[in-house]
Amino acid sequence: MKLLKSIPVLLAILLSVLTSVAQTHFYLDEPFKRPAKIPDALVPLLRDIAQECRAEGVNAGTDVRSWFSASKINIGDDRSGLILKSGKWCLNGVDNNWFWIFRKTARGYRPVMNAGTISLDVLRSTTRGLRNIETNAATAQTNYTNMYKFDGERYKARICSETQLFPTGQKPKRVPCRTQ
Repeated sequence: MKLLKSIPVLLAILLSVLTSVAQTHFYLDEPFKRPAKIPDALVPLLRDIAQECRAEGVNAGTDVRSWFSASKINIGDDRSGLILKSGKWCLNGVDNNWFWIFRKTARGYRPVMNAGTISLDVLRSTTRGLRNIETNAATAQTNYTNMYKFDGERYKARICSETQLFPTGQKPKRVPCRTQ
């Protein structure tokens, strides 16, 4: 009888743990599954990013938070981070949505990665203490896969490949990584 009473408690604990876990797969054409609030400390950095969007003027009164959505991202065992993407058309392209990853440090948030892609996976493998990240984007003819590794300061594309989609069954071909 005691066992039956403890099952709902255990299920509640398990459910709360699972829902607080950071997302590891992101399809950037869809809303984040677990949205997060954008901290005040990130607003100046977002203002700098938004300034690059030449289609609209950005000043101190511009609500740049409305240009972005955020989610927690688990880039390391004890390293919390946020991934942000933009809904603003001037910061995105066809099958290429820009995203930014910020790592929380003792001195505030620090950008560790920005790139464009359609999907992103946080892998189990690590480099210099942070998880590797794989991105994928495609055209009608080619799928592009990039593996990013942390160099101690920022993520950099280290392994890049292209797969021709037609004829089907093609194997990925390693190509030089492009810088962004």
